[in-house]
Amino acid sequence: MVLISYRFNGEISREEREGLKNYLGEKIKRWEKLFKKMDFPPRVNVEAEFLPRKKRYRIEIQLNSSVGKIIGACEKQNLNEGADEVVEDVACQFKRQKEKILTLRRRAGMSIKKLFSVHKSARFRLSRIGRVRKVPGWLRNRFSERR
Repeated sequence: MVLISYRFNGEISREEREGLKNYLGEKIKRWEKLFKKMDFPPRVNVEAEFLPRKKRYRIEIQLNSSVGKIIGACEKQNLNEGADEVVEDVACQFKRQKEKILTLRRRAGMSIKKLFSVHKSARFRLSRIGRVRKVPGWLRNRFSERR
């Protein structure tokens, strides 16, 4: 579940606000599959503002999740066009960041595995195993048959 908060500044009509809320709500709900294995639910902050001098809308989306903080912003003459562009940008950044973290975890895992791996030609004797812990009878019999 994604927590979404909206903030509107400037001269944006009530109809445009509701339309943008519904439109972005549908777009952001599609991200649910990206957040399946997250530790805590991500938070999305949406800010829309009308710039009267430029006669444009500025839309900004912040995504706070366990991956990090991702920010996307855009200025367009149409609210929905700007929303599309920002949502695509934030989703692309999120996927890239998530892939980067997965790659780093894989590399770390491989390096740790290298440190703790046992060489394939290493041999262990029954006497050394027996000192550390008691060896079950069926295992002891197998070792004695090989001698």
